[in-house]
Amino acid sequence: MVTARAPLRISFAGGGTDIDAYYQQYGGLVVSSAITRSCSVTVRPSSDGGIRITSAGSRQSEWFAPGVLPDVAQPLALPKAGIEWFVDRGLLRGGIDLMLGSDVPSGTGLGSSSAMAVALVRALAAYCCIRMNAEQVAELACELEITRLRMPIGKQDQYASAFGGVNAIVFEPGAVRVQPLGLADETIFRLNRRLLLVATGQQHNSSEILRGQRADTDRKKPVVERALHQIKAIAGDVRRALLAGELDEVGRLLDRGWQQKKQLSTAISNGTIDRWYALARQQGALGGKITGAGGGGFLLLYCPPDRREAVRRALGQRGLRELRFALEPDGVRMVDEREADETARLVTANARGRDVHDATDD
Repeated sequence: MVTARAPLRISFAGGGTDIDAYYQQYGGLVVSSAITRSCSVTVRPSSDGGIRITSAGSRQSEWFAPGVLPDVAQPLALPKAGIEWFVDRGLLRGGIDLMLGSDVPSGTGLGSSSAMAVALVRALAAYCCIRMNAEQVAELACELEITRLRMPIGKQDQYASAFGGVNAIVFEPGAVRVQPLGLADETIFRLNRRLLLVATGQQHNSSEILRGQRADTDRKKPVVERALHQIKAIAGDVRRALLAGELDEVGRLLDRGWQQKKQLSTAISNGTIDRWYALARQQGALGGKITGAGGGGFLLLYCPPDRREAVRRALGQRGLRELRFALEPDGVRMVDEREADETARLVTANARGRDVHDATDD
């Protein structure tokens, strides 16, 4: 049995410039970090020679008889696509049990679907005794999601999850370059004390938002192009501020980026989200943004340490729940046998409908 765990991510700036409709013309830049929340995939031989796929998050399970290759279709299209890729190349033979688990539900804007793709690739490769580096894992995860499943997403999430750490990720025609910022431990410590994630309780449809953005970029819609150019420039400013340790400037740049991001689509924010964001700013947050494509999910906020509790309390009184996290230095990794056994137990229990994890726990 093998288990791979891949971290989720938060993006500080540059989201949207990692979509090929933009970076193929202008080049893209995203500054992001992996976080200490993750997706996991466990693979083990099946007892009956068939293929069984179990997802704790969606509480779905499918079984296929020995010798039957699952059609790549919903539900559970992503793991089916991963199995197909390894079977088609003669790397995966025989029956398997494939179990998927996540610290957060889908549709929260933390890159969970791509983290799951990264964990899936890493776990299947290890099970098949195939050695892949972080770049190869990220690129295959992109191939499964973008090419095989035709998801209208960018490439930042897969690379952030595969590599881990705080990075500037450069997107060019035919190439993705991950540039670790190598921040000092003190800077990471200070940044962790200033970031806050709260769940809006609103799930989003990132595919619809990104599909519209891709179409507007292809058509060279002026307001979208101008906003994406500004978003990329802000990403460069965030990189410089992080490297200089000017963290309050990062907070202010988050606000500038959020104002530009809202120019991309009317679906990115709404009146309720705007009111929550305004309340956080009134309580002392210097800036923030909705994570991911927008429309719901988590609200990421930058708060000076002496204002963080006031922001947390004010939003908590409105029913927004905090997700505790820290910046994660490591990317996708294999876990040891003890961890793998515990992960498999949690996935099985959750798939049967029992509550086994509270996403707001420390």
